[in-house]
Amino acid sequence: MYKLSVNTLLIFLILFFACKNPFKESTTEIPENATELVEEKIEEKAPVAIEIYVWVDKLRLRSESNTSSETVATLKEGQALTFQNERSDFTEKINLRGTLFDEPWLKVSTAEGEEGWVYGGGVKFYKIGIDESPTAYDDCFKLKKSRKMTQARKCIDRTHFRELKKESSLVYESTTGVTFRLLSGGQYILSNVGRDSVYQFRYYLKEAAAFVAHGTYGAQEGYVLIDDKTGKVTHTKGFPKASNDHEHIACLNPDWGDKGNFRGIQLFGFVNNELTVVFEEALEEFRPVTPKWVDENTLQFTLLEVADKRNKKSRYGQLTKQENGEWVLEL
Repeated sequence: MYKLSVNTLLIFLILFFACKNPFKESTTEIPENATELVEEKIEEKAPVAIEIYVWVDKLRLRSESNTSSETVATLKEGQALTFQNERSDFTEKINLRGTLFDEPWLKVSTAEGEEGWVYGGGVKFYKIGIDESPTAYDDCFKLKKSRKMTQARKCIDRTHFRELKKESSLVYESTTGVTFRLLSGGQYILSNVGRDSVYQFRYYLKEAAAFVAHGTYGAQEGYVLIDDKTGKVTHTKGFPKASNDHEHIACLNPDWGDKGNFRGIQLFGFVNNELTVVFEEALEEFRPVTPKWVDENTLQFTLLEVADKRNKKSRYGQLTKQENGEWVLEL
């Protein structure tokens, strides 16, 4: 029997393992759900879909990014679209609802699977809600927003007459002032003082327990809330519009005549059953108009640029109540 030296044995072992096929198939089993795991990993990396919302009724979804291309669909106000993260490399000036926009085109898809391009000025990246607390004067203020002042005044006069007739059992108006019949059985009178103080009834906020009147004080103007039981008067800096749960009253003033009136947003809330200012902010560069309570915690409105005399430049603003009760303004 021959004895192998240690060196010879080592050489033999090295040659043996070196000759083994390095490409031999692995015996590791592939899990049956491997394809699913890969798909899940890919889905996790997919971009999050961005929703945008139509704010102009009958907005056209087009096949290309121009107004002469084919109409794929006609979209409704408030309709949700999915933004495809593509936009035109140019902007276009288009007038929508009396406002001139200079925006790009956006590629979007509908819930029904239709795909195309919409003009950027016709959509918003947040939901434009429906007004849950409209007033009889809303259309009049929309006319003011479009600078149709004569038509707006006529609209206010007509609406004032209708509201006065509607509440004739509680409100009486004459050249000397406005008399309110209180639910407690008494009455309260807002007396006119020549041209220095002239009052007109606007409407009855029954659910918020207050009458609303407009006051003209020389070059200044404002609004008054009269408690329908006690006759207590609260002066506001803009037209009062109650939230749909009637717990808050928003007062926006655009100061159309630039007469030095407060221009901004004032918000009242009931604190210990007393109307108290819970938020107020002046807006020197913007005219806040056409407020909408989309829910009890969200007030949306349009902001017109003061420097733009034709009111063609605008943006949307929002006042939102946070979980801690604080109101936050987003411009």
